[in-house]
Amino acid sequence: MVDLESDSTYAIAGIYSFGRGLIARPEIRGDETAYQRMARLRDGQIVMSKLNAWEGALATVDDEFDGAYVSPEYPVFSVNEKNAYPAYLKHLLAWPGLWDQLTPRGSMVRRKRTTPATLLATCVPLPELAEQRRVADKLDVLMAQHSRAMSDVPSQKALRQVAAAGLDRVLSHWANGTVRVDQVCASVNDTVHPGDDRGQAEEFVGLEHIAPHFGERIGSRPLGDEKGRKFRFAPGDILYGYLRPYLNKVWLADRHGLCSVEQYVLRPNGAMPAELIAAGLRSKSVLDRVLDATHNLQLPRLRSGLLMAMELPAIPQEHREQATAEIEAYSQRVIELEKRQRRRDDLLTVLRPALLDAAFSGRL
Repeated sequence: MVDLESDSTYAIAGIYSFGRGLIARPEIRGDETAYQRMARLRDGQIVMSKLNAWEGALATVDDEFDGAYVSPEYPVFSVNEKNAYPAYLKHLLAWPGLWDQLTPRGSMVRRKRTTPATLLATCVPLPELAEQRRVADKLDVLMAQHSRAMSDVPSQKALRQVAAAGLDRVLSHWANGTVRVDQVCASVNDTVHPGDDRGQAEEFVGLEHIAPHFGERIGSRPLGDEKGRKFRFAPGDILYGYLRPYLNKVWLADRHGLCSVEQYVLRPNGAMPAELIAAGLRSKSVLDRVLDATHNLQLPRLRSGLLMAMELPAIPQEHREQATAEIEAYSQRVIELEKRQRRRDDLLTVLRPALLDAAFSGRL
């Protein structure tokens, strides 16, 4: 523990939850905190958050954080290297099986703290030092491979950019000039208030039910006691989410329903197939113009006039069937890639705790 001096600065460290290690906080002056004393960390020590230890806020100190400071809310422990191999303990602290033993019981769990005495009294698997080294060395290799696999996975953002940019490539291949949205669509405000006749509508499709960038409906809910006004849509209409338009939520409806008033209902007039209009609205070139028009707004909303004035690729009659088929094939490939990536992400997410379970149960 170090007595803080008011005119001195101190590098502060915190702890991520879920076994993700230490985090560097901004430096502070001694007179900028109510604490009079803090603990100075040393390489190889162990740090715990009293408040969040039960959800994995435990970490070992490495060179990067040697000499950093933590508040009294973060007890610091030395390692007895006669009994414990530091690299083994580093993996042990990332093990959900240990966190489970630290989980407070009863109500108000998030207000309960883990004391140093509780951590020290917790029983953990601790084989002989030679076995600890073997397990730690093997986990080092496996976790490095896991980290590389995680970093090799394209981000959802990157995949969505690919989806939007690919539409531009397909459409530009067949396009001959551009056409304004209001030349191929009309904006329809078929408003339904609570208690009104819903017509043929049987379900509600809101912004939360449309996948960003992929033009795919991912859910709906049955109509019930609806609150507030809604817009009615029909098969062939295009729903465009104008609230937070950077999410690029555009869907070509295949059913009757109601949607939120945060979506524009666009009804194609037959001048161009609805599939090509919807693809154009989701394309990167249109999205970029939308972002330019709304980026400085605190709660981005795209005005209907701006949307209706947007330019879309104009596909000549003789190429529309081919362009539509190519758009459909491309969209299906992107959706399948997204599903595979999601499955891979899920597998990689469960792999890390599975490896730790195997290591600390003697199966590694």
